Amino acid sequence: MPLQVVTPPTAEPLHLNEALLHIKQDAGIDDAHITATVMAARKSAENRTWRQLVACRYKQVLDSFPGVGLFGVQWGKTFQTPRNAILLERVPVQVVESIKYTAMDGTTQIVDPTTYTVDYSSEPCRITPVFGQIWPIPLPQIGAVWVTFIAGFAAPITVDATADTVAIGTWKTLAIGDVVRLTNSGGALPAPLQLATDYYVVAAPSPGVYQLSATAGGAAIDITTAGTGNNFIGEIPADILEWIKLRIGSLDVFREEVVVMGRGKIEALSFVDGLLDSYGTWW
Repeated sequence: MPLQVVTPPTAEPLHLNEALLHIKQDAGIDDAHITATVMAARKSAENRTWRQLVACRYKQVLDSFPGVGLFGVQWGKTFQTPRNAILLERVPVQVVESIKYTAMDGTTQIVDPTTYTVDYSSEPCRITPVFGQIWPIPLPQIGAVWVTFIAGFAAPITVDATADTVAIGTWKTLAIGDVVRLTNSGGALPAPLQLATDYYVVAAPSPGVYQLSATAGGAAIDITTAGTGNNFIGEIPADILEWIKLRIGSLDVFREEVVVMGRGKIEALSFVDGLLDSYGTWW
């Protein structure tokens, strides 16, 4: 099914400083090339795993709603993919923003979110009508249904040390009491925020802007600096980040499609072919 990027990631999971440290290169020598290499490695990792590293808004297009029936899942099966389930092709999904379709009269309609349920814990993410409901009948033509959703392990944040707030762009809406973790690449988190630490949302002065506390219902943390490098809410798996570093190192040392190994043996660098994965077709 066609998957279109609506809002691309606004930061890379690996800051230039961290990439340069890994390949042991000084800043200013080949920054543009290394920056492009980080992006290429990130896209390759995402295409190979179907996992979104930094938050991105997608639109998944379907020709019709899947399946029929009012009776939901089959009793006695602990996990299943119902015939009427929409499966989203990127994980982890943070929020399904809307499901729209072209109605029989040619107008665009929005499916009432109270008539469907989303299983964010499954991979792929499943969407089905709630019990007793069915999907609406769209116009019988290609591309008549589309789902807009946000996927990603983490999202960039901007800190206002004066207001003690954390602003998040493309991400789900957080509720008071939600527990979050912050991460950083290529610098340091805003002081006094720490890595591998649970923080609690205690206020939301405006949409996408939050104050955090060290305890549930506690006082908002007094943030004293804006931090350096790339700051994120959420945690990107460390093993994926290490894979990206290895790919960056390979592309920095071997800047061609093939590499001559010991004793004259020539082997293709499989990562090069991976750069084309997102342009492939399934048929």
